[in-house]
Amino acid sequence: MMPPSEPRPSSRASLTALDAHADRPARLQMIVALILFLVLVAIPLYLWRRPRADSVGSGGVEAVPSAAALPTVLPTSSAAPPSDSKLTLDAVKVVACHDPGAKKTPPEQCDHLVEVEKAFAKAVEESASCVPKDAGGGTIVFAADVSFKKKSLGVSTPKDGRSIKNAAVVAACQSAIKTKLQTMSLDNVAHQHARYRLSVTATWPGAIKP
Repeated sequence: MMPPSEPRPSSRASLTALDAHADRPARLQMIVALILFLVLVAIPLYLWRRPRADSVGSGGVEAVPSAAALPTVLPTSSAAPPSDSKLTLDAVKVVACHDPGAKKTPPEQCDHLVEVEKAFAKAVEESASCVPKDAGGGTIVFAADVSFKKKSLGVSTPKDGRSIKNAAVVAACQSAIKTKLQTMSLDNVAHQHARYRLSVTATWPGAIKP
């Protein structure tokens, strides 16, 4: 009769074999899970971050341009001269109008000779070079005597309001403006009176010389 304790070794061996078989699938599952994690998470994350860093370093869309790459903006000078370097004119005024006889018309009741006034101002502006820079700045008052009876346009330079004292310069300006006005015809100019006197003050930039 066999002792009851002898079959125990065989049962222990079978249990050990069963444990080994049970641990093998668990290890395989862990290895597969690790591989899936690398494939699905780690590798895509690495690939996603790598080109982003390369684009910054290689000057891509997200790269910050260096100071050398920025375009150089040079200051441009305006073609127009400053306003204080130009001749300035006051508005042309009608200071008198006359008709034959003793009747006098107040200046504020005189009509305007629009075409003549425009031509007068233009003649002064186009003659701005009559005052050279070495003559300094200041004002000259120009008066136009318009006679529809004689069909004439005269120009004078009254002393009142004049700060440019150089007589030769004033005479040159007077002659230049008169020459320009002589080409204008009065035949089609609308008017209510026979004679008018217009006035305009021109100011040249610069210091006034005695």
